[in-house]
Amino acid sequence: MRTSPTTDILVVGAGPVGLALAIGLARSGVDCRIIERDAGFRTAGVRGKGINPRTLEVFDDLGVVDQILDRGALNLRIRSYEGTRLVQEVDPGATQPPTPDRPYAGMLLIAQHQTEAVLRDRLAEHGVKVETGTELVDCAQDADGVLATLRQDGRTTQLRARYLIGCDGGRSTVRKLAGIPFLGETWDEERFIMASMDLDGLDPDHLHIWNHPKFGGGAMTLVPMRQDGTWAVHAAVEPDEHGELPAPTLETFRRLFAERAGLPGVRMHEPIWSTVWRPTVRLVERYRDGRILLAGDAAHCQSAAGGQGLNTGVQDAHNLGWKLAAVLRGAPEALLDSYQDERLPIARASLAATSAHHKAAFSGDGAKVLTDQFRTLSVQGIDLTGLSVDYRGGPIGRDLDTATGIRAGDRAPDAPCATADGTPTRLFELFRGPHFTLLAFGGHPALTDPAEPADLSDLPALRVATVRDPDGHAARAYGVHGDAVVLVRPDGYVSLTGATADRATLAEHLRAFAV
Repeated sequence: MRTSPTTDILVVGAGPVGLALAIGLARSGVDCRIIERDAGFRTAGVRGKGINPRTLEVFDDLGVVDQILDRGALNLRIRSYEGTRLVQEVDPGATQPPTPDRPYAGMLLIAQHQTEAVLRDRLAEHGVKVETGTELVDCAQDADGVLATLRQDGRTTQLRARYLIGCDGGRSTVRKLAGIPFLGETWDEERFIMASMDLDGLDPDHLHIWNHPKFGGGAMTLVPMRQDGTWAVHAAVEPDEHGELPAPTLETFRRLFAERAGLPGVRMHEPIWSTVWRPTVRLVERYRDGRILLAGDAAHCQSAAGGQGLNTGVQDAHNLGWKLAAVLRGAPEALLDSYQDERLPIARASLAATSAHHKAAFSGDGAKVLTDQFRTLSVQGIDLTGLSVDYRGGPIGRDLDTATGIRAGDRAPDAPCATADGTPTRLFELFRGPHFTLLAFGGHPALTDPAEPADLSDLPALRVATVRDPDGHAARAYGVHGDAVVLVRPDGYVSLTGATADRATLAEHLRAFAV
């Protein structure tokens, strides 16, 4: 058996989660490889098509948000029907305008394979390509790393990595090999058929939802996929008297559309891709086993209602990537424990919210429930934008005093500002990259006093930028009224706040996890 070269990180699975993680690692200078079991890349499909505002901010940080926005449709108008009768038309953009601190508002609809294509291109710019047709078949770890056994083109090789990250979906091989329990249930009583197809006679500038008295809302949903020029079709179904489910064929979709919608002039064409789907709600017992970690659907699966699966997974990756890079540079390995501490509660809350939303959407006036979801991006009191997610009280945040309204663990807002020479910029532009960013409000002489013994120049993970806030947007967003310091993590969350911070305090705080 031939032994392959070693690597720092082996990422298993090249969906959006694995790709986002690999980009974050590669831009930090980490040696990583990413493998994908499938021999080719997806070119069709309807899963993972809703991108929320916080994930758009992650994509901004990774340098791909413009390409993602260009391929998708933001705040698509929604039409809900009862049969041929139009019941309601809603414009989600009217209720979710962008603001200086929240530049991305609403839900972006984009085919998952389009998202993956953009992320692959970005990863290639960092010199890393996805190794397709490569399957993880076994692994064994010791105190220093993981020995992975890979199969490609019928040949078996071994690769030694310092860490192995499973981003390989709900049926994760990595999770099974690590022996991590995946607790939860599959809702066998519910079935849906889904397809991607060409369709004529329906307005492609709207998302269309039909109620049905038997299945509740979302009994049939048709979503235009802008870049592909195709439609994503979803339909709730149930077994016949023999216990058989209808096959996701053109004949089935035409019959269901005639029964539930009946709009004249609409013609469906042969599906490009189709599947039968049932909701699965599961969560891992833990995110880490030694040098093996999980992210995305490998760690949590949930109902598609609310569109949180891909978003939660990409945000997992963004949280984990900078921590892996820091540990590889010499930060304490305990930093990796904060990944589970911060992300497991988020996944648990997301599963609870999407499960409740699913049950509400498929009983009673479900079309209204789904329409309200897109208009407000909230369900069951849970914010679907991802912007309110916080890690307050976590192990790597510190508030020195109450000089700021924002707290350690909060999302760091955006704000228009200007460089020292007056050039317009944004805080997100300053944050972009694998570094910490230090914001000093009011001058903060303690950070510029040459008599101060501690120096921050030996911390390459820190960027100190001199900017002006002529309109006060940054001060308002961060709740600052005088002198204060805010330290922002590489994943866009606040790490430290306080008016009393000096260089010695900052250096001590950073060296704990930003070597």
